[in-house]
Amino acid sequence: MELILNDIVKKYDGKAILNSISATFKPGCCYLLLGENGAGKSTLAKCIVGDEDYDSGTIQFNNLTQSVADNAALQYQSFDSYQHLKIREVVRLFEKLTNNDLEELYEILGLQTFDHILLKNASGGQRKAVSIFLTFLLNKQIVILDEPFADLDLMKKKQLMHFLQNELHKQGKIIMIISHEVAGFEPLFDYVYILKDGKFVENGTRQELDNKYKNTVLAGIEGIYFEVTGTVLGGRAG
Repeated sequence: MELILNDIVKKYDGKAILNSISATFKPGCCYLLLGENGAGKSTLAKCIVGDEDYDSGTIQFNNLTQSVADNAALQYQSFDSYQHLKIREVVRLFEKLTNNDLEELYEILGLQTFDHILLKNASGGQRKAVSIFLTFLLNKQIVILDEPFADLDLMKKKQLMHFLQNELHKQGKIIMIISHEVAGFEPLFDYVYILKDGKFVENGTRQELDNKYKNTVLAGIEGIYFEVTGTVLGGRAG
């Protein structure tokens, strides 16, 4: 049930946004994708879930190329559909379509405190919470989260981390997280992949990278990222 990327190339106007990307993602593991804006993280995610066509290479899940999109869900940074429905109405619609419910996640994200409002009136944090909830409601084996911790308060961030850990251990999902926010969440990440100029310039388990990059200027994953790229997460050093 592995997700395998083999020499993925994606170009926009002749420029390679993804340049021969290859990787293997195993079930029951959480992968952190790091890179500055424009490195190709979101494009890679969209290629995996079928929202973007890629120019060459293959993406396989369980040794089948046609099954990848059917088994993958991408949480976008903001949910903008169904603007004139109340949030609870959107949730009920998806619950009926998926024949699924996630009461625990509903409470973790605090949806019950604002599910009476129209989606068009929701704040950025509220839209993020809806987006995360609907992504897991789809119950896909491959889940890609784009800045899931942004716009959530500290308690919700911690509760979400524990929920994700349970999903990994109990459900055996492949979870990929695109995030600039890693401090405090490092126990969640089994593997780290760093993208730069459309290529993976470094990857490995937390332990492997910790052993390789010792005495970094910054602590933890942020220090590893700085050593590899010369930039800090979310901006450029100096």
